[in-house]
Amino acid sequence: MGIVCVVGAESSGKTTLCRRLAAHFQVPWLPEYAREHLDGSPYDEDDVAAIAHEQRRRETALLASGAKAVVLDTDLAVIWVWWRVKFGPPPAWLRDAFQAQPARLYLLCKPDLPWQPDPLRESPGERWRLHRRYRALLTTQELPFAEVAGRGAARVEAAIAAATPHLMPP
Repeated sequence: MGIVCVVGAESSGKTTLCRRLAAHFQVPWLPEYAREHLDGSPYDEDDVAAIAHEQRRRETALLASGAKAVVLDTDLAVIWVWWRVKFGPPPAWLRDAFQAQPARLYLLCKPDLPWQPDPLRESPGERWRLHRRYRALLTTQELPFAEVAGRGAARVEAAIAAATPHLMPP
């Protein structure tokens, strides 16, 4: 099964890119559960843990659905970076779950798009620092990834080019 997961800092076009990829390849995509769980109120480690577990449960269900390929609008890499930024070193259960995920290609969105305010977004001035954290995580874990940059059609075309080997059957 082909899995592509789109990750990156806040307001870097991840959800838009997921929708475009899913439509282009005619595959299902899994939205980010955190948007359902959080309402802009303060949150804690228990909230992020609940988000991680539900996101993983939904991913598992989607992967078991029989789809030949899927696009994910987050996974435990996002939870890992989020946890480190907010609470420090991630717990062992998160490390183990992250390392046990099925193989996938990550598309790491550069935060080169204009900031779009949103009640759940917290770090407008930290986007490039967060981007470097994502790149470091993917690199140190030796996970396959491609960085996606640019605006509009150029951004989508770059993502499609990177994702094609993973989402199109041979």
